[in-house]
Amino acid sequence: MKKIFLPLFLAALVSGTFSCSDDDKVPGDPEGTVTLNMLDEQNGKTLLDDSGIYIDKAQNFVCGNNCVLFALGKVGGLGAVAPKSLETAASMAAVQAGHGYVAVRPGALMSFPSGKQAMPIGNREVNYLKIYVVSPLSEGDKTIGAAVKYAAAVPETYKLPEYGSTVLRIDDSNYDHLEQKVSLSLPGGDTEYDFIDDGYGIRCEREGGKLVFWLEDWFSHKFDLYLRTQGSYTKVYVDVDAPL
Repeated sequence: MKKIFLPLFLAALVSGTFSCSDDDKVPGDPEGTVTLNMLDEQNGKTLLDDSGIYIDKAQNFVCGNNCVLFALGKVGGLGAVAPKSLETAASMAAVQAGHGYVAVRPGALMSFPSGKQAMPIGNREVNYLKIYVVSPLSEGDKTIGAAVKYAAAVPETYKLPEYGSTVLRIDDSNYDHLEQKVSLSLPGGDTEYDFIDDGYGIRCEREGGKLVFWLEDWFSHKFDLYLRTQGSYTKVYVDVDAPL
């Protein structure tokens, strides 16, 4: 199981608050699913892995400095928890049965012009937690925490090009005069882009499922291009090589 919170995962095992038996699993649970009875801060303060996430006395998930939370609303189980639209990061979210959440390290997120955020693909060190609240934990008529399921996951690639690859080269073989357009096909209709022109005379616009580039003058430079699909992004390069 991919872990980002190993030390407290082991602490939960020792304390007996952790369960990962086949009886806990339901169809659709991802591989490595962990079931955890999280007691709130007044009844033991169970931490969810080393994320620093705990439940306060008002029955909210509270995230420490190691992560941020995204509340996804009601979902059909842990298998349905996915970072499809990461827009509003929070340090606190109400614990609600049947609801899903995503926890991400702050440094892993990039914001795009739309306001949506995403995680980089292709880096096995970058992962996140899927969290699902199964039910509240009660003692008499008092709620003292929640039974949750969680699993670590890596960002989906969504057919995005390899991180760090050069996806387009503009030179005199495909751009023989200044009026000509050079285009790059996008991997999907819902792909958002952010092109960094570095102040050079290059234009980039979207036309349907393509990005179209124009040069105002010849120069040689490598440009950063960020592409986002749902909660994942890649950084690739557009290389302009002026003729000798």
